[in-house]
Amino acid sequence: MTVALGKPTVRPARPEDLPAIERHMRAMLVELGGHDPRFHTDVDDLAAAYLDQTDRVLLVCWAEDGTVAGTASVRPGGPQPEFVPPWLAQRYASASVGQICRVWVAPSARRGGVGRTLAQAAVDWAVERFEIVCLHTNASVPGALAFWRAFPGLVEVFDARPDPWSTVHFEVASPRE
Repeated sequence: MTVALGKPTVRPARPEDLPAIERHMRAMLVELGGHDPRFHTDVDDLAAAYLDQTDRVLLVCWAEDGTVAGTASVRPGGPQPEFVPPWLAQRYASASVGQICRVWVAPSARRGGVGRTLAQAAVDWAVERFEIVCLHTNASVPGALAFWRAFPGLVEVFDARPDPWSTVHFEVASPRE
């Protein structure tokens, strides 16, 4: 799968991409407040988390200089039940749920369509496979909440603020339509 929208081109990650993707993700984690082993196990072993699996994907967008411009991923399941209200955990417990994650754009690639292209590729991939497609964002990251609120086809489901991560939850409005 290759998705092109203007200049950014997005494709699934390959084994040879993983060292550069890991460098990108670790740099992004510094910007986002640091690595937390409860939430970033996929970053610690990208190959095991994403490669050779049919129910998840790691997408990458390369900059013209050969660096990673951004990433996005989709994996099965909703947010971890211990970090959301029981009603939200229950909503995701009994359905085929895919979660969009790691939509992380390098500072040098922002405002050029990379994030939108990655997010759209992740949504497109997910809606083909899951009944419910969800995501959450950290509203304290500059621009993150505005990005997702403006993204077409998303519905805000729950604003968890004030929580430790300034979390706002979204779903794709009608993934199978």
